[in-house]
Parts: sequence; C-alpha cells; structure tokens
Amino acid sequence: MNNYIQKGKTLTVALAAAVTSGQLVLLGNSKLPAIATGTYAANVAGEYQLSGVFELPADGPSAGVVGDLAYWDAAAGDVTSTAAGNTKIGVYASPKVATDLTARVRLTQLS
Repeated sequence: MNNYIQKGKTLTVALAAAVTSGQLVLLGNSKLPAIATGTYAANVAGEYQLSGVFELPADGPSAGVVGDLAYWDAAAGDVTSTAAGNTKIGVYASPKVATDLTARVRLTQLS
C-alpha cells in the first residue's frame, strides 16, 4: 500500500506552550487526549502517545472503578469523574478511591 504513513499510536506536533514528559495535552479542536513522550519547548515538534495506560494527577474527591469514564479538568490540570465542563479522556484502568491524588487511565481514541 503506497499511502501508508504510520501505525498512528503517536503523532508529531508542535504546541504553542512548553510541555513536560508525561504531561497530558488535548490536541486540536477535537481535544484528542495525548501524552508527551518527552519535554518540549513551545513551538518545538514533539512526539505524543495516543494510546496506553498512564498514571495522571487526579482530584481527591473523585472515585471510580475499572471501566468508569475518566475526564480531564483542564482548569485544575487533573483527572476527575465529573463529566460536566470536562473532556472525556478514557476509562479508569485501576480502581480510584476518593483519597488518591493520582489515577491510572487508559486513553481512548475518538469515535
């Protein structure tokens, strides 16, 4: 097939803001969740992982079981169980109790 480019598990993107390795970003107007694979300065192309399970900062009050939807609160910069005003990024990959300040999330691709 002469039009194949890549598997699509990562994308190369230059973002307007600097990012650190492991940071979750929301790409484009679709708000595609992606994880920075390295630390990149603003406007420098970097690699962003689109799939997998990642441990991310989470709000204390949220709780969830494996398979529950996980959302990103961009204002707070953390994972939450609250859908209103937040972006769906995936599902909880391990149980999260209300006292946990991190959550393991399996990123989901847009459908």
